[in-house]
Amino acid sequence: MNRNSRFSTTLLAAAALWFAPLAAAQTITVLFPQEPGSLLPHFDLLSLAHEAQDLVFDRLFVVDENGQYLPWLAAEVPTLANGGLSEDGRTYTIRLREGVTWHDGEPLTSADVAFTWRVITDPDLPIPTRTVWQDIESVDTPDAHTVVINFPEPNVTFLGAASFAGAYILPEHLLAGTDLNTSPFHRQPVGSGPFRLVEWQSGSFLHFERVDDYWGGPAQAESVVIRIVPGSEAQRAVLERGEADLVLQLAITELPFIEALPGHEAVQVPTFANWQVWLNNEDPALSDVRVRRALTHALDRELIAESLLGGLTTPSDAAVPPSHWAHAADVPSYPYDPEEAERLLAEAGWTRPSPGAIRTRDGEPLVIEVINIAGQADRVQVIQAIQAFWRDVGVGAEIRNIDAASFPPTLAAGDFQSAYGFFSEQQEPTWNLWLGTNWQRYANEAAFALLERYSVTVDQQERRALAIEFQTLVAEDQPVIFIAPRPLLAAASTALQGYSPTTTTSLWNVHTWQK
Repeated sequence: MNRNSRFSTTLLAAAALWFAPLAAAQTITVLFPQEPGSLLPHFDLLSLAHEAQDLVFDRLFVVDENGQYLPWLAAEVPTLANGGLSEDGRTYTIRLREGVTWHDGEPLTSADVAFTWRVITDPDLPIPTRTVWQDIESVDTPDAHTVVINFPEPNVTFLGAASFAGAYILPEHLLAGTDLNTSPFHRQPVGSGPFRLVEWQSGSFLHFERVDDYWGGPAQAESVVIRIVPGSEAQRAVLERGEADLVLQLAITELPFIEALPGHEAVQVPTFANWQVWLNNEDPALSDVRVRRALTHALDRELIAESLLGGLTTPSDAAVPPSHWAHAADVPSYPYDPEEAERLLAEAGWTRPSPGAIRTRDGEPLVIEVINIAGQADRVQVIQAIQAFWRDVGVGAEIRNIDAASFPPTLAAGDFQSAYGFFSEQQEPTWNLWLGTNWQRYANEAAFALLERYSVTVDQQERRALAIEFQTLVAEDQPVIFIAPRPLLAAASTALQGYSPTTTTSLWNVHTWQK
């Protein structure tokens, strides 16, 4: 039996844990390879920031380990059957749980949901993604526990957006009228979640303590400590001393070590993410589709997946991974073919002055900078492989390592040529990589029109057809190089009970954990 099955947490099982007698005082220690940039929701796209925010804040809904929507701050998931979704698919009526309070004791109400929508869609705030939320026409609050969300057209992606790892509700009474750019909430958040932040030592740890009057019942553990431990060697030392219960985003290179470590096991976390190389399509060199296709043909992605991604994944040219129901299996592909890569580069005007040299055009060398988040060995190994493959066809690559907090704003500002990382889709695709961040600066209006039709199409099979057509256009244009679906690993103590990671976050049900 796999770990997810063993610790399956249906809503009924979770409720049983919430109201069970508290375990003896326990601290759960989680290792992060990178430090969150902010704990104020909606301002940081870093997935580890969302994991930390999960301790302090709540979403309207969550997606469980089986891919099912569960009500969280909402009392139930809106459907046609219960009247929460209108027949025309344009209106969601959400009843909030009663008795939910913020950590300062103030009640959480429908006004907070409406305020959160206004924050996300405020054009004067540097919110990295507004996908779906920006399509809402109005948010009505007829009473303190009712939220009515109105779209101008049918919308099928709202549940996905409201369950997204960063879709946390904000307290209007504490944040309205303040400058959110400089708010102390970035490091001193006040939420409605099961834990409150009590200490943050930069570069070292974040310490959270249990909220005893949490709406779901007090957490089983008294506290959670997130330790910032970049680098595999440092993480190994912590694990060998028995000082951690869980390591998130474990480097794949560490799989043999974990398998041999007594009292620990590797857990493959479900994900709809792709490892990818963002290409800035506005860059003078990368704006040519022949160059983008050539860069993909130059990569032996099969070898990268087998040798550097643990053999746990298989390359795909589609924007949505094969594990997702909307995946397009038959799209234009770019198999490893260095000769074709060289032909396309020459056709685009990039020629080699001599065998083995870097290609030039009009006297300018074809050298591409690759941005990477520093701190994990397997990321560096993949980028070094990309660097070597590109060099073989006459393309130089220079690696620029930056800290995790700087990664999203750097790409959002367009201050890059290419960047290596991962991006995840939702259970119900919201197409955030394209309609939201669009860091690659993709500009195919026909492709975007397909996504706009997708969001208003009720029938799932029709949506799937639109998704496949969109992925086909993306594969033709190659604005992003999809290396392979991301195999996401964690290392967990075998004594840890309740850990049940989902495609959105690993800490979504941390209040039920014990050891």
